[in-house]
Amino acid sequence: MNKEREREIIEAIKEISAVKNIDKSKLLKIVEESLKFAVQKHYGEDGDYKVTINEATGEIKIERGLVIVENVEEPNLEISLEDAIESAPDEKSRKNAKLGDKFWEELSVEDVGRSAINRMKQLINTKVLAEERESLFNEFSAKVGMLVNGHIKKIDKAKGFVYVNLARLDAKMAFDEAIPDEIKNFRQGKLLKAVIIEVKKNNNKDPEIFLSRKSDEFLKKLLEFEVPEIEDESVVIKGIAREPGKRSKIAVMSVDDKIDPVGACVGVKGSRIHTIIRELNNEHIDIIQWSSDPTLYTQRAISPGVIIRAFKNEEMKTMKLVVKDDTKDKAIGKDGVNLKLASRLTGWNLQVISESEFKEELGKSSDINPIYELKDITENQKENLVKAGYKSVEEIVEKGIEELENIQGFGKKTAEKIMKSAKDYLKERESNNA
Repeated sequence: MNKEREREIIEAIKEISAVKNIDKSKLLKIVEESLKFAVQKHYGEDGDYKVTINEATGEIKIERGLVIVENVEEPNLEISLEDAIESAPDEKSRKNAKLGDKFWEELSVEDVGRSAINRMKQLINTKVLAEERESLFNEFSAKVGMLVNGHIKKIDKAKGFVYVNLARLDAKMAFDEAIPDEIKNFRQGKLLKAVIIEVKKNNNKDPEIFLSRKSDEFLKKLLEFEVPEIEDESVVIKGIAREPGKRSKIAVMSVDDKIDPVGACVGVKGSRIHTIIRELNNEHIDIIQWSSDPTLYTQRAISPGVIIRAFKNEEMKTMKLVVKDDTKDKAIGKDGVNLKLASRLTGWNLQVISESEFKEELGKSSDINPIYELKDITENQKENLVKAGYKSVEEIVEKGIEELENIQGFGKKTAEKIMKSAKDYLKERESNNA
């Protein structure tokens, strides 16, 4: 076997093996298939060929399958019995050779022409490039939702894309996936953080990678990066609602009673959350503690609005919130953003009215249970009283403390507190009517 030609092929393999992200076994298979293609081009495409490469030694073996016949008519497909016996590699093969059998003739690499070898190299390059692109697609598809860093390579105003170099290939972010008004501050070479939102195959080109900075997922990944307690899952993000560039609300909970989830996210003197706020171009961020109690959860989510009453419709998933007069505007927020985010975060359709507006409605309607007027007890306790069938404050006093204690979640102290509130309410009403 011509060692120079074999060495030339081995060097081509080594050159290709330097390409990243291609499995070695796949690479060898590509080379074997490409060399087989070169052999077919040289000896004839109708032949039966086998090409194997010894991964350990680098030895290349090329064989052609010939049928043993009495009279050879097709030299590329047949061999005479006499020639098969003469060419057999060992005594056993010579004895076993018979008409009709397949004889594998070893071919020399030196007989494969240079032009065929060049075609082999071209085919290898084509297949390796396709394999590399497939590998890149699989790699980055697995990174959808992950945070990445890259330098801005180009800002294409005509197409509306920012191109970001991720070292191995470029990604792009549509202008409308950026935080509002930040594009004007982008410069070529600037380091940019973003989250991968989609990866697409692109025919005979590198895969397309799409980035976002306005998605909820981007904020989530920034939190995971800055807050170790989130990364190690001792603090869990239960929900995110975001109006990019304006305001975000994040609900968190702790699986460890010793950890304050809100404090962990904020950091010492706000160090952690301020880093995120700067990254988001001073977007306002509210972090609240999640609760399984919808009323309490909503009370936290609507902050800085202060809830006095909450009326729920479980079936319609709506909640009417009565807030202090001086906090109504804060509860709704500029352009309704605070209310919109609180609704999105809690999953309830929230409506807000002021305490004054509620009192007007109370005077006009008999549909509102006066139990919601009780003071010094929680909204959740009022909800439980109504669910237990209480229709008036008088009924609470009439049935007594023992009946209250039978309500699930109420103990003796809670029952006494509710009874005092009910009696105080009746006394105040009598005083006002006197």
